[in-house]
Amino acid sequence: MAQAVPPLGEPQFLQLREELVQALAQSPVDLHPETVQLLVEAPLPPHVKYREIDAQGILRANMQGQPPACLRTISTALNILEKYGRNLLNPLKPRYWRGVKFNNPVFRSTVDAIQGGRDVLRLYGYTEQQPDGLSFAEGLEEPDARRVASVTVDVVLLRAELNMLLSNNHPNPDILQGMLQGGQEDMGGLGCGVIPLSHPPGPAPPATCLLCGMEPASLLCPECNQSLCPECDRLFHKHPARAQHRPAHTPTQQVSEGNPLARLWGFGGPRPSLSPPSLSPSLSMVPSEPPVVRPALPPKPRLPWRCAACRAPNEARAVLCVGCDRPRGCPTPPNPPPDGDPLRGGWACQTCTFLNPGPTVLCAVCERPRLAGRPGASDPQHPPDGPPMPMQAKGAPGWKCEHCTFWNQLPGRVCEVCNRTSQLGGPPQEEKGPRRPGKPHPLSPEEVERRRQEKLREDGMKLVAMIREAELAGVPPEEVGAALRYSGTELPLPWLRSELPAVLDAVVEQATEQGAGAELGTITQQEARVAWTQSQGDVDEAVSRCLSARRSKVRELAALGFGERGPVLQALYQNGGDLWGALTELQRLQLEPFHRQLWGVGGPRGADTLSPQALLRRLLASLALPSWGRAELVLSLVREQEVVENRGRPAALADIVDAVRASPDRDFIKRLLNWECAVCGWAFPRNQMQSLTSCECTICPDCFAQHFTIAVKEKHITDLVCPACDAPDLSDEAELLGYFSTLDIQLRECLDPEIYELFSKKLTERELMRDPKFQWCTHCSFGFIYESEQAAAQCPQCNQSFCVHCKRAWEPQHQGLSCQEFQEWKRTNDPQYQAQGLAVYLQENGIACPKCKFPYALARGGCMHFQCSQCRHHFCSGCYGAFHTKNKCTVPSCPVRQSLHGHHPRDCLFYLRDWDVERLQHLLQDNGVVFNTEPPHWDPACGCRVMEQKEILARLRDEACGKETPPGYAGLCEAHYKEYLVSLINSRALDPARLYSLLELETVYRRHLGALPPRLPGEPDDTYRGRLLQKLMEEVPLGPKILRQRQ
Repeated sequence: MAQAVPPLGEPQFLQLREELVQALAQSPVDLHPETVQLLVEAPLPPHVKYREIDAQGILRANMQGQPPACLRTISTALNILEKYGRNLLNPLKPRYWRGVKFNNPVFRSTVDAIQGGRDVLRLYGYTEQQPDGLSFAEGLEEPDARRVASVTVDVVLLRAELNMLLSNNHPNPDILQGMLQGGQEDMGGLGCGVIPLSHPPGPAPPATCLLCGMEPASLLCPECNQSLCPECDRLFHKHPARAQHRPAHTPTQQVSEGNPLARLWGFGGPRPSLSPPSLSPSLSMVPSEPPVVRPALPPKPRLPWRCAACRAPNEARAVLCVGCDRPRGCPTPPNPPPDGDPLRGGWACQTCTFLNPGPTVLCAVCERPRLAGRPGASDPQHPPDGPPMPMQAKGAPGWKCEHCTFWNQLPGRVCEVCNRTSQLGGPPQEEKGPRRPGKPHPLSPEEVERRRQEKLREDGMKLVAMIREAELAGVPPEEVGAALRYSGTELPLPWLRSELPAVLDAVVEQATEQGAGAELGTITQQEARVAWTQSQGDVDEAVSRCLSARRSKVRELAALGFGERGPVLQALYQNGGDLWGALTELQRLQLEPFHRQLWGVGGPRGADTLSPQALLRRLLASLALPSWGRAELVLSLVREQEVVENRGRPAALADIVDAVRASPDRDFIKRLLNWECAVCGWAFPRNQMQSLTSCECTICPDCFAQHFTIAVKEKHITDLVCPACDAPDLSDEAELLGYFSTLDIQLRECLDPEIYELFSKKLTERELMRDPKFQWCTHCSFGFIYESEQAAAQCPQCNQSFCVHCKRAWEPQHQGLSCQEFQEWKRTNDPQYQAQGLAVYLQENGIACPKCKFPYALARGGCMHFQCSQCRHHFCSGCYGAFHTKNKCTVPSCPVRQSLHGHHPRDCLFYLRDWDVERLQHLLQDNGVVFNTEPPHWDPACGCRVMEQKEILARLRDEACGKETPPGYAGLCEAHYKEYLVSLINSRALDPARLYSLLELETVYRRHLGALPPRLPGEPDDTYRGRLLQKLMEEVPLGPKILRQRQ
């Protein structure tokens, strides 16, 4: 057999531990299980085995509840702390290794779940307290590897010992037993009024908790006379009326010998259930140790208190001061009301109707919260700190609460323990048949878990509703939680508005008094509010936080050079504890002499009072010029700007410096500083000039802004071109898109906001007009997108309807008829239409822009070149063909490319207006088209009534033609009657080539097809004419290709 290794002594233990520390510092990834096992098996006391951490203190502080669960929680936290240590020792540290955030879910559920976890982090080097965590000091670049490795070794050893204890493999359980039992003794000695129980002569306390009925009852409150588990005891004594109770641990009845973990905690055996099971004979023979009953320490009495307002001494249990009737901790002086009047600002308790002073939170008689609702009529009327009703015996009347399962004896639906209403409360109804005696059937675990989940859901929904209501009122959720923890009120928002100022005053007064010795000044309400919120309503912790935060701010300001306490404290008080505000105030005080000198009566020294050498040194120091010569060049140019009269804006020093940095050539610099504007001719620095992407013209900022401001306000979007050269030509869509994308950036910087908004609106409208579903209203000229397939469109501006095809005002007779049929019907049946004659016909068949479809109720008389006022498109009013500007024609062999021209079909009014009336009527008669010759019933002396666009005093105006109407022209002048006849020819697609003479036919042939075909020798004129006519009609037909026909 192998010889057993003797246990390590203290020297061997320390030497082996030092080797493990060095190995961990060099290679933090390695585990070294053999060395850890040897160190754990050493039978040494805790102060020898753990050199850095307080292992005994950690175990004592966290041993509450069931021992396995507590030990597992500590082991899990130590595992995370070990990882923190190994990460700090690793050469490749995590990215955010310098700080630990408290809101980290892993940290909050493991390390922060035990007491002492943050102390271990401080031993690692996380010594700086942050609002949301811990961090290393600012000046510390790397952690102390030797110290971190030593602390990590202690964490590894303690975690290994706990794991071995949980698995019943610990070699020295007696040592841990001493540590844990010592922890219980200390805990018993620290609590005020905690009485260790001895065996009373009466019946023993119940084995299970009186509330949940599942966990063992390990705590007994002598004032409530209730045995509860730790979790239920914590919830039950959370009420303000029971917050001063001091429950004690119940003595155990039986200790198992076989399990060391149970022996450490003081109980053993299986977990008790609702009904105690009968012991088997085998279990009854197991020897048991007698319970260890420690001597009870006398309860620590509550100390008397002195009133903060009148300084009168009061007894410990007194709520109001005997001298001024102020509540305990109220800092304001007494303000007695006049005789016979109620207390000013007082409030009446909803339970006992006692009139309490205004600042108090709890009632002085029944100790219920101020905002608690009125209790029900069936509520038990017993003092809140009195003992609750005991558990109901068999067969006795009563009912069980569906929330906490407490058996209530008094009738009603409100539970005496949890104060919650049960739907099935009240006295049980008597059954008709005989009832079997016995106690109620115990609830199943599934039912208990379901009720617990339901209670958690209800509480969560209430909390979410409170938080949402607080957010609507501008109150952060943290303050709501702090109000709930501090006061226990059901309405936290009214409590925050009415009671929180008094609590904050108390925090301010206590913090100011405690910080008087350390010269921390007066604490402000803002600091007290932040500290009270962060401490979750704990006034003592809030006071500590206020003092800690004030010390930290004073240290930070002292590190920045503000060591004098008086101004620092004054600045912090004026800025409500804000560090940056205080720093700004202190810096302003330091700069006050400089400001007085700078803005004094004498003013700063100017450039004229300095010598040239001083100016050169100042230029070199402040402007970062490359050499002394460049500085001399800057100075000479500045002097020249002051002497030489310059037409325009003088160059600034920044412009001169930029030009000198660009080049040392003096002539080149002068050209850069005197660049001529292409509009006004004044000279400006080159970097101030504006230029467009379409040309090389340079424009000064004033001319650029003024030109585009006027163009945007008074002209079309296509008129936003260069004011010097009128570039670019915006008829090309691709060029227009690129031009406006750059111009938009320039105009955004130089135009006023309202002018730039108008530019954006016009640009948007132009893009909308290109939509195929865009329609112009014929009544009000409003444009909109019409996506319906119906012919009748209603304008959203004037709410009138029109036909989307013929653009006429919509009438009920148009329904079911085509536009041509409806026009024929109006000519035949509408008296008003017949009375106006052909003038209304020409008006309805007016001009419509082929590009944007904008309608014009005008005749086509006069010049055929028309420019749309909406999109600036140039077109022929007869055939809607485009007019081309110089060098923009799409026909390669066009002989008139250098001039404004258009290519018209042979049936366009552009050519047919030169025919006489008889020839046009002959063309219609040959094709069987009926035309009108009789005038309407009006006075012929009025002249032609067709509307025209006339130019009067450099502007355009729409008015009637007014020319003489010859007989047989249907009441129109000759020009408009020709227009009427040509409209009939165009609507029927009649070809006027059939009436061409040979000379006219040759002219038209050359216009459309180029050179004439050779004439055969001896070919008659009629044969040659027929051949030309046939080829012309085949090569250049009339019909859908003409843009007018597609409208």
